[in-house]
This record gives sequence, structure tokens and C-alpha cells, in this order.
Amino acid sequence: MGMAVCGSGVGTTLLSYIMNEIVNVKKWIKYENALLVECCIIIIGLLCGYLMRPLPQEPSEQRRLERKIRKEGQQKSMSETDAKEVDIIEKSSNKSLLRQIIEQIDLSLLKNPAFTLFVISNFFTSLGFNAIYNFADDLANDAKVTIHHRSYIVMSIGFSNIFGRITIGFFGDQKCVNRLVFFIVALIISGVATMVAPLCGASVFLHIGYASAFGFFSGGYVTLTSIVLIDLVGINKLSDAFGVFLLFVGIGTAIGTPIVGGMRDAFAKFDRPFLWPYFIFGTCTVISGIVLFAIPVLQRKKLNDNQIEMDGNTTTTKGDLSNEEQQEQN
Repeated sequence: MGMAVCGSGVGTTLLSYIMNEIVNVKKWIKYENALLVECCIIIIGLLCGYLMRPLPQEPSEQRRLERKIRKEGQQKSMSETDAKEVDIIEKSSNKSLLRQIIEQIDLSLLKNPAFTLFVISNFFTSLGFNAIYNFADDLANDAKVTIHHRSYIVMSIGFSNIFGRITIGFFGDQKCVNRLVFFIVALIISGVATMVAPLCGASVFLHIGYASAFGFFSGGYVTLTSIVLIDLVGINKLSDAFGVFLLFVGIGTAIGTPIVGGMRDAFAKFDRPFLWPYFIFGTCTVISGIVLFAIPVLQRKKLNDNQIEMDGNTTTTKGDLSNEEQQEQN
């Protein structure tokens, strides 16, 4: 699992060095042009992402699915529902990409209390999650770290992120490991690393220390996300759940980073302008991890409610059968 998602760590490591070198070549490229170079690299990533689309269904595969649904329909009483499913398969190739994306957002999953808590937790985590990546160089500049050493801080995030994703991903795949607890611990330590970052002073080694801790455990947090989602909603609903999850995470990321930057500007007259922004959002991350300890309780409650509902339905069915038998005897 970790190997499949460690590419972002590689990119963080390489681009932090490459972009630093590009910006420092003042004779032929300015800072604004360096941003254009970075935009071009991002666009290449978008083009690569566009290639990752589901393959169109072959006619034979489509007919096989139709036969399967019709066969299942013979064993069920809900024939209208099966007819709708067949119609969906027949028309799926004619739907626009935007409409298919909208249909993937299944908000009914929020009826699951454990999943809802998980989504809310990660929303607050995402508010300050990217602050370390975006403001590590600015934080080092405010702390008077030597300019030639600042790129090492972001590079250390990338290196540790790769190692964290692979290591925590490996242990997360083991059956004997409680993935949720692993996830919570990674989240809490990432929050603590964010909180202590402004206290590192002018020492580049302390900055590399907090950056490495954050990179390692934040990488593990990202790696375990899909695994924990499977434990919460099941493999069959993973795609829908991940779509809803990313919707809220994206909103948090979009509004969180500007807030951190705005708070830094508001506290610019202080010796440590990032102290309160990092402390507030680091605390949000820590609390977001702690509240996830309630997920097992919510899962047990939901399981008990389902069991009571099933027992009630069974009792009702038996009562109806008894009434029918008495009527037949009369």
C-alpha cells in the first residue's frame, strides 16, 4: 500500500531542490517565471491524471452484466429495481463525465455515524495539514535560518514522507495491527509536530527534526486513510466513501491555507508570527485524532441497533405466521 502512494514524497523532495535552484538563477529567470515553470509541471500531472479513466465496457462484458442482473432478478421479488439497474448499465456509456462524477457523491453514507465522525475529523485536520508544506520556508525565514539551509527542511519532509508511507503502509497491511489506532497516533503526532514547529528558533537541525516527524507520520496518515475507510464502510462502498471524504477534505484544504497565511500577516509584528496559527491548527489536528477513539463505540452501537431491528423483524414475522396458522385452523 505504501509503495503505491509514496510518489508525492518523491515529488516534494525533488521539486523543493529544483525550484530553489531555478529561483536562484536570477540572470535568466525571475520568481514569477519560476512559478510558471511549476505550473507547467502541475499541468503535466493533470494530463497524466486524465489518462486514469475507466476503460469502456466491451459489448460482451455489458451483455454478461445484463444477464447476471436478469438472473438475479428471477430470484428476487423487486423486479422493478433490477430493471432500473439494467437500464443504468445500458445508458452508462451515454452519460457525461461531469454527471458521472456528481452521481458518485453519495451523501447517504453520512447516515453512518462512524463515517460521519471520520469525515468531520479529517475536515478539521485538512484545515492546517498543508501549512507545513506551504510555509516551512517562510517559517525558517522568520526564524532567521540561513537561506542556503532552508531547502533542506522541505527536502527532509519529502524523504521522511516516503519512508513513513512505506513503513506505516506495511504495518497497516498486517492483520494483527489495529489500523484505526495506528491512524490516530499518526494524526496526533503530526499535530504535535505542527504545534512545536514555531519554537525551533534559528537551528536548522530543529527545523529538520520537526519536518521529518511531520513528514513521516503525515505520510502514514495519508496511506492508512483508504484502509480505515474500508474498515468503516466496506470494500463495496469504498469509491463512494472516498469521494465524499475527499469533498470535505478539499473544502478544508481550500479555506485552511489562506487562513494560516492571513493569521501570519496579522501577527507579523510579533517575534514568532506563525506561533498562534501553527498552534491553533496543530491543536485542531490533535483533537481530530483524539475524537476518532469514539469510532469503535459508534460501530458497536450501530451493530446493536441493527441486531435489535433484525430481532424485531423476526419476531413480527413469527407473529404473523402464528396468526395465519390460527386462521387456517379455524
